[in-house]
Amino acid sequence: MIYVHPQAKPFFLAGGKEIGLLFIHGFTASPSEVLPVAQILHQKQKITVSGILLPGHGTHPAFLNQTTWQDWYRAVEQEASYLLAHYAEVYLAGLSMGGLLALHAAASLPGIKGVITINAPIYNRYPVLTWLAPVIQWIKPYFPKKKDKRMQELERKGRFAYRCHPVRAFRSMQDLRALVVKELPFIEVPVLALQSVYDEAVDVKSLSFIIENIKKAEVKGVKLYHSGHIATMEEPEKVAEEIISFI
Repeated sequence: MIYVHPQAKPFFLAGGKEIGLLFIHGFTASPSEVLPVAQILHQKQKITVSGILLPGHGTHPAFLNQTTWQDWYRAVEQEASYLLAHYAEVYLAGLSMGGLLALHAAASLPGIKGVITINAPIYNRYPVLTWLAPVIQWIKPYFPKKKDKRMQELERKGRFAYRCHPVRAFRSMQDLRALVVKELPFIEVPVLALQSVYDEAVDVKSLSFIIENIKKAEVKGVKLYHSGHIATMEEPEKVAEEIISFI
């Protein structure tokens, strides 16, 4: 059995049967980073919230490098299918890469009522890693993250994430990003797109790209002014408020 870090375990907050929400964490991270918002949704609205642990996450970076976006999406699809079978309305929410997976599901999986993206990385702030990943992966399989006081504080608050980017898996995430960009015009379910203005990992222009390229559905864009990339831990009340209003 693969060891999973205690702070990286999945969660399931059982509420009513009216609404089921699948909350998807970001690349290299774990459900711990979306739990604060999930708890507010559950406490205030009795929404059932499922936070899955994506394949390759919560263990060791080497395991993540052995997975692809297709593996991550299969886990999303499996849990979404369970919720669709048991709840009247099903929404998907995702932070960072989780937002990309939620958007892909919106374009691929029938029955989803709506999608919430939080700092979805249409445009990231890792130009060197993004452009050189095809070469770097053979020389340096793990690209170190910058030491950041903000991330260290979130770690102290319970967030589990790897301290490096497994490069092969990062490349696969970029493949997912390219696919989602092509799928945006075909999404037909309502989308709430949240973007932190001071996001250190994702460029704020990602928000306008999502809004401008979803042609067949209603899109609401909201800028967050009091959080960085992990808005679900730095601005949970605001994020939860917007989600409650949306659903």
